[in-house]
Amino acid sequence: QELVAAQSRLAAAEEALAAKQELIDKLKAEAERHRATLETIPVLQAQADIYRADFEAERAAREQLHAQREALQEALRALQGEHRWGPQIP
Repeated sequence: QELVAAQSRLAAAEEALAAKQELIDKLKAEAERHRATLETIPVLQAQADIYRADFEAERAAREQLHAQREALQEALRALQGEHRWGPQIP
């Protein structure tokens, strides 16, 4: 009788141990996935910073070119007016 009870407890303990080991293995795999994800975050952040800096540099260059274009158009209008009406003497 006691032997059967002990064998039953042993089987239950072995099942519980196997379930715990399975849970440990799953948690280890999940931890590894998270670690891999955490390693990629700085790389992605650096890429985003580079893209942002590139975008801002391109925007600044476009704004500068626009300002230069406006200045050249104004100079052209002034020259065209001077050509039509002669030099303006103050």
